[in-house]
Amino acid sequence: MGKITSKEIARLAGVSVSTVSIVLNSKAGVGEETRKRVLDILASYGIFPKSSGYMPSRGVIRFCKIVKHGHIINDRHNVFISEYIDGVIDEAKSVDLSVEVATYQNVPISEVVQDLAKSPNITGCILLSTELSEEDLSQFASLPIQHVFLDAIYPYAKGSFVTMDNAGMVYEAIRYLHECGHKRIGMFTSSGCSNFHAREEAFLDSLKKLALPRDDRYIIPVQSTHQGSYEDTKAFLMQNSSEILPTAFFACNDIVAIGAIRALQECGYDVPTRISVIGFDDLPISSLLSPALTTLSVPKLALGSLAVRVLLDERDSIGVIASRKSVLGGTLIHRSSVALPG
Repeated sequence: MGKITSKEIARLAGVSVSTVSIVLNSKAGVGEETRKRVLDILASYGIFPKSSGYMPSRGVIRFCKIVKHGHIINDRHNVFISEYIDGVIDEAKSVDLSVEVATYQNVPISEVVQDLAKSPNITGCILLSTELSEEDLSQFASLPIQHVFLDAIYPYAKGSFVTMDNAGMVYEAIRYLHECGHKRIGMFTSSGCSNFHAREEAFLDSLKKLALPRDDRYIIPVQSTHQGSYEDTKAFLMQNSSEILPTAFFACNDIVAIGAIRALQECGYDVPTRISVIGFDDLPISSLLSPALTTLSVPKLALGSLAVRVLLDERDSIGVIASRKSVLGGTLIHRSSVALPG
């Protein structure tokens, strides 16, 4: 069979993509008849949620969705994560492997490691590591199963990592703002994710490379949720004069950008006439905003596929590959949240 995506599964089952995501992640909220219909279609394509209890005879890759605090990995990112899974499934099927999806929500990392260690029939696992710290990742060092960390990267950590090219993508965004005439550029940054830290470093490096001024007043820390970003941005705007504000902001992801834009608009700053904003992720909601959000699109399918190839390389080269960092570049999506400075 050819490539199958969450959208195609949803079409075949006569349900929404979010329903497929609920079944894949073994969550409540779907009737048993609907769940069985989706599970049957998934099984026909070699996809087995962990809770189904089915273990195929051929090799299995387990995709582990690890939710540590839920500020980043949540319902707003289900479609984003589903594309990672689609990429994993497509590549796994090309080498006759099945995919099992497991969600670990608010589970201590030590228990995740123990659960995986008790699964000898798994060929390897891909760990969605968006919310994991370097200390969290170190706990997987004793795991006897081959594994790859997806959507995170720590420069000095051992292990195989696959993620987007944060440095190159952020530079493309800042260069675009510079080419539009923006000289004072700020950032809405956040914590709880290695990608956020990497994007902040890339932002500062980009300013230096483009000979743009750095002003730490423009680097605004906000919470990574929509409401948190809105509240923190609004508090900053209420406490600071409009004269210190830059003409453009880069946000560490789309959710942060959306919350910040809401606060800017409520405080009387037109986007993009007064302040331009660029996000990161290209979530589906980004194109529906007013103004539609200019953002960086992540190659999610390709990253999921690459994670499988790295995993299999690791399996076939035991003792040879001690640490591997793989990144893929993305695309700047031009919409209407950026304009020439007034």
